[in-house]
Amino acid sequence: MFFKETNNSPASPYKSFVIKGENNADKLSKITAWFDSQSIQYGHPAARPAKGFDYQTQAVNTFNMGAEDIVVNVYQPKGRFITTVFEPQPKLTDSATYDVTAWNLMYSYDLKAYALNEKVAVAKPYQPKVVTSENIATKPYAYVFRYQSLKDVEFLGALMKSKVKVRCAEKAFSLGGQSFDPGTLLVTRRNNEAIADFDNMVQTIAKTFGRKVTTTTTGFVDKGYDFGSGEVNYLEAPKVALLGGDQTSSLGHGEIWHFFEQNIHYPLTVLGSDYFKSVDLWKYDVLIAPDGNYRLFDESMLSTIDRWVSDGGKLILLAGSTSSFADKKGFGLKEYATEDAKKQAEKAEKDQLEKEGPLKYGDAERKELSNSIFGAIYKVTLDKSHPLAFGLGDYYYSLRTNELHYTYLEKGWNVGILKGKQKPLIGFAGVKANKKLENTLVFGVEDKGKGHVVYMVDNPMFRSFWESGKMIFSNAVFIVGQ
Repeated sequence: MFFKETNNSPASPYKSFVIKGENNADKLSKITAWFDSQSIQYGHPAARPAKGFDYQTQAVNTFNMGAEDIVVNVYQPKGRFITTVFEPQPKLTDSATYDVTAWNLMYSYDLKAYALNEKVAVAKPYQPKVVTSENIATKPYAYVFRYQSLKDVEFLGALMKSKVKVRCAEKAFSLGGQSFDPGTLLVTRRNNEAIADFDNMVQTIAKTFGRKVTTTTTGFVDKGYDFGSGEVNYLEAPKVALLGGDQTSSLGHGEIWHFFEQNIHYPLTVLGSDYFKSVDLWKYDVLIAPDGNYRLFDESMLSTIDRWVSDGGKLILLAGSTSSFADKKGFGLKEYATEDAKKQAEKAEKDQLEKEGPLKYGDAERKELSNSIFGAIYKVTLDKSHPLAFGLGDYYYSLRTNELHYTYLEKGWNVGILKGKQKPLIGFAGVKANKKLENTLVFGVEDKGKGHVVYMVDNPMFRSFWESGKMIFSNAVFIVGQ
């Protein structure tokens, strides 16, 4: 009866979901593989005009449905499950919950897609995009690879592990009639002379990861900065350390360990919080502090980390670990921009408490909800010119699972911010929590001496399913500060 109902008369107002074929091929490959793992039926629709909810603009728009787009309709046994993971505005019957209240995969993968009120039938079986490389020049000056997905990150890691020297273009450029975005990877023959059979190695690694190979016989570009300019930087293979132990969140630690071990296959050293103070930090280039409740970051340890960063280290802080560095000497992360702003916020909170009167015991749980956020999705404005945002667009859809809030960095790069009044696109967040998020930092980079501190107030690695978050985290590890 259950499956018959979803097959013939599904209750959801949204009957079909269309994912545009112009999306990054790696994203499409990954989400269709997930469809297969969940026995979800999908395919290509017939080309025609259509109208639906646009996930990128959060408005109903008309669009041209293409024959290469992917359609998933709910007239199938998994119809209710499809509605659950794609519905633009799911209803929450009770805000008193214990887990995340938003998990939309269109935002997780950052896909151009539409939700339609009509049934769109599958016109033909799905055919994945085929990666075709151009004619590869014999002994080219350089190999050029786009940097747009997690697969590109894995490819970069493989090149680094093979001792291939890779450069990264910080600015957009055009070459041979093609446009390339900031973050494009360049592998030049020069400075890779020590690698025997250089061309075969690069081409073999590219083929292994299904990367499109573009070659050039010159380091001069048609428009932009030439390959030898100061806007093209070497990417040194980083020695990465991750904090673990009883002061870190087991989930937060596990998400990052899994990412290195299973997603990008890049070496990682785990440092226990119980002996961290005796570790020689100068053996590592990157230190990652996952979400946790830290006691080890006392004044002495903060001073040591400050010196290590200034000497060229890169510290990456995620979610709860940011609170150990906020308002601390040597670090620019602040809860309030000025002391006056702090006093005004405290006064406003005091006035509100006096207005509401004493709290009744039976109302405590409900009252606290106004200060809480339960895994809600927010639209974050990105500075996509900064290396932390390479491979992403003007916005990042962030799954926020905490109530932390910090003002913009006074001396640093505010790469991801929440501007103006806030409310989540999907999911529950209390009124008071939303108020505190107005004009706050989500992702930022502070330059200190020769090194950098990357602040990630939201955890982009949450449960290892927020795919676009893995991109911004990868940029923090491999691209920022190089």
